[in-house]
Amino acid sequence: MNGDPPSTNLPVALTGRFARWVSIVLHPFAVFIALTMVSVRVLAPQAFWSAVCGVAVAVSVSWAFVVQRRRSGQWSTVDASHRSERPLLYAVLLAVLAICWWWMRERAAPMGQGILAVAAMLVAAALLNRWIKLSLHMASLAFAGVSLFSLRSALATVALLLLPLLAWSRLKLARHTLAEVIGGTLLGAAFACGLQVLAG
Repeated sequence: MNGDPPSTNLPVALTGRFARWVSIVLHPFAVFIALTMVSVRVLAPQAFWSAVCGVAVAVSVSWAFVVQRRRSGQWSTVDASHRSERPLLYAVLLAVLAICWWWMRERAAPMGQGILAVAAMLVAAALLNRWIKLSLHMASLAFAGVSLFSLRSALATVALLLLPLLAWSRLKLARHTLAEVIGGTLLGAAFACGLQVLAG
């Protein structure tokens, strides 16, 4: 009989599938949609639906770009897993953030600083990309977790408690090294702390 017995392969397949779902559920796009919804609800409730629609469009455009790159064979995965694939991803995300900032500037002005902090975080990741491909999954969840402490401490705690699970999934899927996972976490936490200081 060729190959390993099904009983041996099943746990490996299940853990791989679980790791994939963790990465999907905690994808940066999903994390930032959730962070936007909570932040706008607290800081600018009158602009809730306008802000959610704006972010949903921004995420849809970004995701369409990612899928196109993957389906055309120009990227190996939807995560832009090779360092050489990252510069274009950063450029597109920064352009989308600029549009988001323009959209929010009058409708939900308190969100402006948060958008600029995320943009600065991406610029830092782009500059560091020459040496290390930091995990944007980890950076986004760490950013959200720290940012939420002043708004919804219970949600912040949940986000931070999910960091080890997300780190495991990124390592299990071989999308990042341990250094890239840790570096992404520190990047997100650092810029979120900076946002908290600026916001007072």
